[in-house]
Amino acid sequence: MDSSRVVLNKRMADIDYVVPMVFPHDHMWQHDYMSANGMWCNAKTTLSNERYRTWGTEEVLIRLIRKNMPWLRTIHILLSRESQAKYLNGVNGFSGQNGEDRPFVRFVFHKDFMPADKLPTFNSRAIEMYLHRIPDLSPQFIYGNDDMFPLSPLQVDDFFQDGLPCLRLKTKDFPERPNQYHLACLNGLNFVARNFGKHYSSTWLYTGHSVAPMLRATIEMFWKRWPDEMERSVTTFRQVQNYNQYIYLWWHCLSGQYVDHVPPRDYVATNRHSPDEIRQAIARTQGILCINDHEGAPDLTPYARAAREELWKRL
Repeated sequence: MDSSRVVLNKRMADIDYVVPMVFPHDHMWQHDYMSANGMWCNAKTTLSNERYRTWGTEEVLIRLIRKNMPWLRTIHILLSRESQAKYLNGVNGFSGQNGEDRPFVRFVFHKDFMPADKLPTFNSRAIEMYLHRIPDLSPQFIYGNDDMFPLSPLQVDDFFQDGLPCLRLKTKDFPERPNQYHLACLNGLNFVARNFGKHYSSTWLYTGHSVAPMLRATIEMFWKRWPDEMERSVTTFRQVQNYNQYIYLWWHCLSGQYVDHVPPRDYVATNRHSPDEIRQAIARTQGILCINDHEGAPDLTPYARAAREELWKRL
């Protein structure tokens, strides 16, 4: 590694990291969720829902970000309400408070950046529409889900070069039996593509399931140009009409405003890999590893244990 490059990045980086988290054992969160979901919901099914269930890897994720991306300015942890913060405060010395060293860590609650009439929300796609409203968010920032772990040192120019996000675009065949996620993505892709005289049906554009470099100005541009359409896409729970974070990445790709580069990365999922295979992926991966909690693994315990044990070894 070029040590002079690291020093330069530390001195010049003004880049934040944004990560949403949820802790479904929080009784206040459960009350909000069941009130919004009505009679069809109960606490047991909520805790086992792969959209919300926790692996207990939140602390090690933050420590890995701080270790391998020390040039970041601030890590913004997005939480639905104040009662969620107790699941991070005081966990093995991680307080969530600003320390002397960068990057700082701060909690941001949904009410701090989302319109009151859109709350509560249990839809990550809705949250992604309002990222630009996070208080004191840097103009360039990285958005990553809580299942995306930086396992080796990464540099600023893995994510941004010459003021542009680093992305890699692939054209893939659209699934013959698409699920709601695929249909929502195609909906969002054509929302963007129409501005470039394009339309997709049998193929779609894929940027990879990993952390995403973003420009705050890009999201602001979407809201300035299409405020009604953006607002109509926002729902309490996931629906086909939702746009998601990919609309911002597709805009950069289709407009040519990006740099063709991505850091090393890999992907494992509970519907494709065993706990032992997840251990092996954590041990070997350089760069970013996504450990996706996919439907098909009703018993999370062996996966979560394997992930926690191996992730702590990478610190």
